[in-house]
Amino acid sequence: MSKYIALVVASVLMVAPALAQDDPPPGDAPAADAAPATPAVSAETITSTIEATAADGSKVKAYCAMAAKINDIGDDEKKAEAAGDEIDGYFKELGAEFEAAWNAGQDAAPDSAEAKAFEEAMTKLDDKCGGG
Repeated sequence: MSKYIALVVASVLMVAPALAQDDPPPGDAPAADAAPATPAVSAETITSTIEATAADGSKVKAYCAMAAKINDIGDDEKKAEAAGDEIDGYFKELGAEFEAAWNAGQDAAPDSAEAKAFEEAMTKLDDKCGGG
C-alpha cells in the first residue's frame, strides 16, 4: 500500500502547483547542469527519519490520517487536487525531515539502497495504521 500512497501523494503535490503556474518565457528554462532542488538523502537518513516518525504518536496519527485521506481520494484527480492543501498540512505536521526523506524515497532509482530503505521503513509505518 505504501507505494500506492506515495504515488498518489506525489501526484497531488506535483500536479496542483504545476497547473497553477504559467509557462515560463522562452530562455528562462533552468540550465541542464543545474543542481537538483533538494539535497541527496542517504538510505540511512531515510530509514532513521521514518523510524523516528513511527516512534512519535502524534506523527503516526498525522501520517495515518493522511494515508486514510489518500485512500478516500482513490484515482479521482479532482478529489486529489481539492485535497492538496490538506495533504500539505499533514506534511507540515510530519516535518521537513520526513518530507525530505519522503521525496528522496520517491525520487530514488527503483533498485537503489534509498528506494529499498524507503519501502521497508514505509511498510513499518503503514503497519502502525492497522494494515499494510
